[in-house]
Formats: sequence, C-alpha cells, structure tokens
Amino acid sequence: METAEKLGPSQAVLRWVRLPQQARTRATLTRLLDAAEALLDEKSFDEISIAEIARRAGSSVGGFYRRFRDKEGLLHALHERFCDDARATTDEVLDPTTWAGAPLTEVLARITAFLVEIHRQREGLFRAFLLRGVTNESVRERTARLFQYMGESMSVLLRERIDEVRHPDPETAAAFALQVVIGTLDQAIHIQPTTSIFSDERLTEELTRVFTSYLGVVDSSAAA
Repeated sequence: METAEKLGPSQAVLRWVRLPQQARTRATLTRLLDAAEALLDEKSFDEISIAEIARRAGSSVGGFYRRFRDKEGLLHALHERFCDDARATTDEVLDPTTWAGAPLTEVLARITAFLVEIHRQREGLFRAFLLRGVTNESVRERTARLFQYMGESMSVLLRERIDEVRHPDPETAAAFALQVVIGTLDQAIHIQPTTSIFSDERLTEELTRVFTSYLGVVDSSAAA
C-alpha cells in the first residue's frame, strides 16, 4: 500500500506500507501469501487448507509445496513479510518530519487511532500470529525484534518533543507506553473480542488518554 504522505500535521495520511516485490519470480509466492492473508479474514489459520490457499492464489497444491514445506512454513513467511512491512510503516508513521508543527497530543491521538485501525483491519492475521507465538520461539523472537524497533522509533520521535513530556525517562517511557497500547489492542480485539465493552472509537479515546497521561504530555495547543 502507499506510504504516509508528507503533508501538513493535520493532513498527514497514515497508511500501512507494503514493500515492493523484489522480482517477478516471486509473483506466485506473493499470491500465495496474499491468499492466505485474505482467508484469515474468514476463518482461523488451522481451519484453512492448503488446497484453499492454492485455489485462492490461482495456483496448485504442487505449486504450494514447491515454495513451502508445509502450512507452518507459509505462516512464518507471512510473519516475516508482516514484520518487514511493519518496520517500513514505522519508519513512515514515526518519522518526526511527518509531524512537524503538530502538538504531541495530536500526534499520539493519530498514531493510536492508526494502531486501532490496523489491528481491526488485519484481525485474523494478528490472531494467527498471537496464537503461534505462544508455542513458537521464532515467532516470539521476530515479534520481540519488531517491538524493539518500534519502541526505538517512538523514542526518537519523543526525543524531538522532550519539552512536551514530563515523564523523567521519556525515551524508555515511549517504548513502554507503545507496548501497553498494543497489548491492550491484542487483548480487546484478538484474544477476547466478545468481552470488550468499548467501541473502536472509545478504545482509541481511552488508549490515547493512557498514552498521554503516562508520558505526562503537556497539551501545548490548549495552553496556546
């Protein structure tokens, strides 16, 4: 998908970044991954058959096995692609130049809303990764590296706004607050969605409050 456009602070468009395909020979692989991701919108990963994935991709079961040893191998390829794209998205969304001139309260509200949107749009994919992460060390380690990258990027963004934050250790706090927000979204949307008492709008509002309150953000727009 397209990257976040470098517009004015109130106009910045936050979008999930899909890295470009590296070679035409990867076209079938990409179609298989896209097919599996689309099927995860309809059913759990364990319920999806290899035949369904191949059919949705316009390929064959033999074509699937030429690229993956089994369905588990496909899940790891999906997770690797997701993490690569998430890093590219992080680079765009947390780029300090994207938010030049915007108060930190607005920045955190927009980023939180974007995280809620992405978790909702890709609900099946997130749930599949969470379930595999419970038992698979590779998925856990890959996810941990992604979290570390996102936390470091958030810390860089906060470093540019040090005068708007009252927390005594804002860079560490930024990474921790991001994990709190994402962990809450995992619980509310992917793990126990039927028990959530909040709409996405209310969830965004309350998580933004958590983010800004924990960091001790000074609302410079209100002061003005």
